[in-house]
Amino acid sequence: MERNYDVELDYILEELIKEYENMYKGVNFYSEDRIATTKDKITEKVMAKFNLKEWEINILFYKLLIDEYLKSVDPLTISLEGLVFRNNGGYVQKMKSSLFEAKRLETIQNDFKKYSFGLMIFTAVVALGTLISAWFFAIEIYKYYFSNDLVK
Repeated sequence: MERNYDVELDYILEELIKEYENMYKGVNFYSEDRIATTKDKITEKVMAKFNLKEWEINILFYKLLIDEYLKSVDPLTISLEGLVFRNNGGYVQKMKSSLFEAKRLETIQNDFKKYSFGLMIFTAVVALGTLISAWFFAIEIYKYYFSNDLVK
């Protein structure tokens, strides 16, 4: 069974955007010795929401990095392309668009097959009409030149 991670990828981008929006709002007091990084926060949220393992989340981070929607993974940083991509609908919208485009191309191909069949029939009718008219003119030419010889 093949799993599609488009929703999870979009969620990571969305949470990364939210994290950046909230990063400098207000003063944060930490009671812990260690401050949680953006990557840790987002990893925890994705684990909680989608019940993914850490290795799966790391693969999703690297997929986003390869697609150039992240600048880096270690300090988790979104790129401008990632912001634009997410605001345009992300992976889910991209999949819907590609399915729509495939359906549109299939419709165009089916219409092309119909029209090409109709064009073939039309061409056959025109060719038949041309042959009939050629035969008719050949008979008229024959009558004109050889019927005069019979009368003389």
